[in-house]
Amino acid sequence: MSKSVEKSVMARMTNMEATQFAAEQIRKAIIGGQFKPGDRLIEQQLTDMLDVSRHPVREALRLLGREGFVELKRNKGASVRAVDAASVIEVYNIRVALGRIALDYLLSEAGRLKTSDLNRLEKLAKNAVKFAELDNQAQTVSNDLEFQQAIIEATDLERTIRYFSELTGDVRRFNNLLGVVYTDRKADAQNYVMKLYEAIRDGNLSKAHTIWQAKFSKAAQRYLSLIESGQSDGARKIK
Repeated sequence: MSKSVEKSVMARMTNMEATQFAAEQIRKAIIGGQFKPGDRLIEQQLTDMLDVSRHPVREALRLLGREGFVELKRNKGASVRAVDAASVIEVYNIRVALGRIALDYLLSEAGRLKTSDLNRLEKLAKNAVKFAELDNQAQTVSNDLEFQQAIIEATDLERTIRYFSELTGDVRRFNNLLGVVYTDRKADAQNYVMKLYEAIRDGNLSKAHTIWQAKFSKAAQRYLSLIESGQSDGARKIK
């Protein structure tokens, strides 16, 4: 391969690509708990860790600030934002609204929901019931987020899918930081997953709306109760 061809094929990472890379890595570390609320995010340290220049790291922190993961203060730099009640309410209100958009789109016109998507939802709903019997809740949590995402993705509405997907990172962070242990998974699987699937399968938009709203209201309230007291209806913190 000639040098001219090699240069055209193997382009160097641009600043924008480096920014996205840095943002993704820092976001993952925050969601996973490697960076905890209040931790300072020092540009030079991040530059060394990520092996990118300082400018993409600075832009990544600004991006994460707009997403709500990072707090930026003049003369104090960046730090990991704490999970508070306002954040939980905002995230869940937006997810409820996006879900209503998805359900309206899918069920307001016959034939819009593809058989393949309905089959995917059925499989995930049955998994929810099955996983609720397991001692470890990890598969329940993962399956539930996938079930929610599958409803959104069935619409093929690009913006709705993108915005909903972005907020899933916040939900994972809430779970990890609060150390949530779900104590009523069997009832949740039946009431909020299987019944929602059945309403979608039957084309019952009103019922689907009601269950979706109840599902997310319950989730938000559990987080809010845990933030306030450490105990909630159907959930508790790891001791």
